[in-house]
Amino acid sequence: MAGFAARFVGQVFERFPDGADERRYRFEQRTRQAVFTKRMIYFGVAGIVIYWVVALATLAPGTALGIMRDQAWFVPILMLFGYMVNQANYPDAWWADIGLFTAVQFPLYHSITRIVATQVTGWPFNTQFCYSLMGAMVFACLNFSASVRPFFYLTLASIAYLGVVLFTHGYSREVMAFTLQNYVFFALMMVFLNVTIDRKARAAFSAQTRLAAEREKSEALIANMLPGPIADRLKSQQAIADQFEDVVVVFVDLVGFTPLSQELGPQRIVELLNAFFERADQGTDLFELEKVKTIGDAYMAVTNAITRPPRPHKAAIDFAVWLRGEARKVGRDFGTDLRLHVGIASGPAIGGVISSKRLSYDYWGHTVNLAARLQDSVGADGIAVSDPVWQAVRDSYPFHPPRSVMLKGLGATPVHDVDLPA
Repeated sequence: MAGFAARFVGQVFERFPDGADERRYRFEQRTRQAVFTKRMIYFGVAGIVIYWVVALATLAPGTALGIMRDQAWFVPILMLFGYMVNQANYPDAWWADIGLFTAVQFPLYHSITRIVATQVTGWPFNTQFCYSLMGAMVFACLNFSASVRPFFYLTLASIAYLGVVLFTHGYSREVMAFTLQNYVFFALMMVFLNVTIDRKARAAFSAQTRLAAEREKSEALIANMLPGPIADRLKSQQAIADQFEDVVVVFVDLVGFTPLSQELGPQRIVELLNAFFERADQGTDLFELEKVKTIGDAYMAVTNAITRPPRPHKAAIDFAVWLRGEARKVGRDFGTDLRLHVGIASGPAIGGVISSKRLSYDYWGHTVNLAARLQDSVGADGIAVSDPVWQAVRDSYPFHPPRSVMLKGLGATPVHDVDLPA
């Protein structure tokens, strides 16, 4: 029996499995409901004023003033409740709603007693009181948003309260039975309505939560594919096309990758590339570069475009020198001698996002082509830079004497090789 009751309560009074979701749902739902509650308070005050006007217009002055005095007690109660609704902690203070419906019973009882004594409605006390209690429960049903259990307990208490009032007024068993029967049926309908509202609100909250989670995943994916500022512009549906006057482009690839892949096999070569690219990603964060893409065993990074270190040309070489050492460490882990080719060039370039599939922010122009060609012109563990890069960092790094190299599509080009220990 206890197990059946527990299952029944669980089915009627739904809760989210995650306690944090339950708390957030209650807070959000009751925060939204507070707007409705304040309007209902205004409606209640307006109803009292209308009641006064009708009493003055239809009843003897003494009787009207008595009814108005009883009704006046509702005003401070509603004002106090309105103050509570405006407080930041109201969404968590479901007890405030219970307090309101408890407090209004005193003026409600005395007002009904006086109205019945005047016989202006022609209703007996049990009918008038039952009718008024039903009206209060309609307001409670709508106001107890995300508070199904408290409303259910309030409903049970109201049934017991009505029974006690009828008993103390000496009504017969038959009158009590039929009055309570009508009220219980109405009260259970209010519980059903309250549960239905709650379930629909929970379904909407769940859908909104899932949508927000999917949106976060999408935004995280875009943020992983694109630099933050570019992702923000893309979400606002801007065309992404930028002109940069002096970017620094770094191209890195592995020496002898083809024979190395044959030596290690598919599984090991993928693991090696993953380890190497992870180190390269760490280096871009460390030296304030922006990773652009990987192409096979090649890695492209840029600085002085989205990222702006104090000395971007030096940051690019610092990155290349650091990655050179990291590559050797990765090689030792895989039992091989891992070496790099590095080409670095600076100058104007265009950055932008092309197409709507597999988004990436890429760079184009002479500077990008030059960095790629410089990479091809250098020996194992060599770092070759263009003349503008050399001009910017010659006080920070030693260089071999410059050489002129015929680069594909670019012709004779001065090349500067960083002088590093083997």
